[in-house]
Amino acid sequence: MGLLTAEPYLELYGLSEAPYSTKPNERYLYLTPTHQEAVAMVAKVIRDKEGGAVVYGKFGTGKTTLMRRLYSEMRDYQDQFQVGVIENAGHCPTEFQLAGEILESFGQKSLHNHRKGRFDQVKELLFENYRRNITSILLIDEAQEFPAKVLESLRGYLNFETNEQKILQIILFALPSITRKLAYAKTLRNRLWRSELKEMNRAELVEMLRWRFAQAGGKTFPFEEAALERLFELTNGHPRNACGLAQLALETAALGTGRVTPTIINQVKEKRFLED
Repeated sequence: MGLLTAEPYLELYGLSEAPYSTKPNERYLYLTPTHQEAVAMVAKVIRDKEGGAVVYGKFGTGKTTLMRRLYSEMRDYQDQFQVGVIENAGHCPTEFQLAGEILESFGQKSLHNHRKGRFDQVKELLFENYRRNITSILLIDEAQEFPAKVLESLRGYLNFETNEQKILQIILFALPSITRKLAYAKTLRNRLWRSELKEMNRAELVEMLRWRFAQAGGKTFPFEEAALERLFELTNGHPRNACGLAQLALETAALGTGRVTPTIINQVKEKRFLED
């Protein structure tokens, strides 16, 4: 048969698309208890105007996908929220560039070529939103990429406040290494709520795989219990690693009986690098 084309593979399982793609896709975000805790924390920070939070976890635990889900949901309420997104904190190597990225994320053109001018422009924008009863929210991904001085400078934006509330709510999404950087930025750290996205236990991993298969239109789940056990052993509940192997296993099984066995899991593990 050669390489299996997309249509026969999807047709065999009754799927509309690949159920275990490792690309960030909010439609396939499975909320584990730690994801639910993170969502609840972010909602509290935004609702109570408390200023800042950090959601952190290893590669592939769903940070970026969660950020995109939150953005999509808040974007539907433009009369209540203005949401800015910085996709990668590494694009902000200086405080001057950070201020420019913040303005751009809120749809504003920088009117100044110095840090203080941009900082004051951000402040003016945020207080204008406050007067219009609109909550300003800034979502920042890959926050561990901030240089220490730039990370610390976020405290200045959290200082925008009235007697009742913070004017800007900043939600950081980062790898666990952010905690080391925050250890040296205590004045910022003390203003942040935090939540960790953890790897899945076996039951959560199996439920996630079943849910994503159904989400893609699948009817009869093709993974044998022993194959699921082997998948968990190999990935230790790491969501992206598990999905990467599951996708390869599904495609490989489609070349034979259609059932995913432990033997197939062992075959495909040699074809993919697993993240730590």
